Parts: sequence; C-alpha cells; structure tokens
Amino acid sequence: MSNSFYHKDLTDAQWNRIKFLFEEKPKVGRPPLNPRTVFNALMWILKSGARWRDLPARYGNCNSIYHKFRKWCSLGLFERMMKIINADKDNSTLLELDSTFCKVHQSACSALKEQAIGSSRGGKNTKIHVLLNERMQLLKVILTGGQIHDSEPAIELLKSVALKGKTILADKVYSSEQIRVFLAEHGAFACIPDKANFKIKHAFDSQLYKQRNIVERFFQRIKNYRHVSTRYDKLALCFLNFVLLAACVIHF
Repeated sequence: MSNSFYHKDLTDAQWNRIKFLFEEKPKVGRPPLNPRTVFNALMWILKSGARWRDLPARYGNCNSIYHKFRKWCSLGLFERMMKIINADKDNSTLLELDSTFCKVHQSACSALKEQAIGSSRGGKNTKIHVLLNERMQLLKVILTGGQIHDSEPAIELLKSVALKGKTILADKVYSSEQIRVFLAEHGAFACIPDKANFKIKHAFDSQLYKQRNIVERFFQRIKNYRHVSTRYDKLALCFLNFVLLAACVIHF
C-alpha cells in the first residue's frame, strides 16, 4: 500500500468534540504521543486497510501507534466515544437488528482461540451483529465466527437497551418464538416477517419494514473503510474497536 493513499485528518471541530477522552495526565519520562496524531493514524489505517508497517512517517513510529491503540481498546475509549456520539439514543422509537459477513484475510488467521473467526462456505469469516436505531446510530455490536446463526446473539444485543415502547425491525431469520416472546415480555413490538413454514402468522407492517434500508446503508458506509470490509486483525478486540471507530466517524 502506497504511503500516498489519500486521507483527510480530523478537523479542529471534529477533534474538539472527542479530545477529552484521549487526554492523559502529564508524567515524568518520555513525552507521550500526541493523541490527535495517534487518532489520525488510526483513521488512516481504518480507511486504507494497510499494514501497520506501511503507516506514513508523519504519524510516527507504527509500533508505538499500535500499542497506544491497544491501550485505548483495553480502556474502552471507543465504546465511550460511541456513547457520546449517540447521546440522544434513548429518544429513538425504532431499532434494527442485522448482521454482515467480513472476509478474514490470511494474515489475521492464527492459532489463537476464541477470536470470532469461523469457517463457512465462503471460507474464513467474521460476522458483525449490530443493533442500531433509525438515526443509524450503533447501540451494540457483537462479533462471532461466520458459521454462527444470526439469531443466536440477538437476545444479548436486545438486552443492551431499554425496549419498552420500541419497535424492532429484523428480517425473517430473527423470526423465532424465543425472540418474539422476549420482545413481548419487555414491552417491545416486533416487525419481523414470518418464515414460510410458520403455521401461526404474526402481525406484520410491510410499509414500516421498508425502513430496514437504514441498517443496510449502515453496513455499506462502514464497509467503505477497508479495515472493516476485510478483517486484517488477529485479535477480535482490535477488529471490534475498528468497527466501533468506523461507526463513530460516519457521524462526524
């Protein structure tokens, strides 16, 4: 990957919105890395899908940038950033469930266990399961191997938000009795089409269901970032935080 890859760094207004998350207390010894420079370096990696070693020299030492990224991941800073950007999420009335596949690059395959990498007909894949609202704000994301059925993490996704009075849009793969009962018990309405072999037919608003294009557009936008459209990270934690980063920057 050429270091001439075009990428725009954050503007002052964009950085001022989130900079307090990444500020560190002064300490004795080697001067800390500039957090804005580190963040812009991560944006370059996210957009380009390049190897860390290909990071342009203007951002500094790639190894130092990577270790700072790992520290931010362990501190949950990208999750906190998502909550700040989604500050008005509780005002939403419509929630959407869905998932998408990401091809796992051969450099991400390793002997490490439990890294959300699985085998399917398309080879090695990671599946991104999301819950988001009508403003395309990501509320919860879970990674699994590509062989995991979409409905398996659905309850865990739904538990992350207050459901009372909300309408849940999802395709027929989520049309299980367990999910419908869970939604009913929590005061939520299901707008989920029945599978063809269901004997009991449930109420379904086909006009409202058309708004599922929101989650499809969300996946299209985050997959414009090459580091999300293809998984290059061996560690699920790193890939998850790049997904969170992509979900945040589409709202900058």
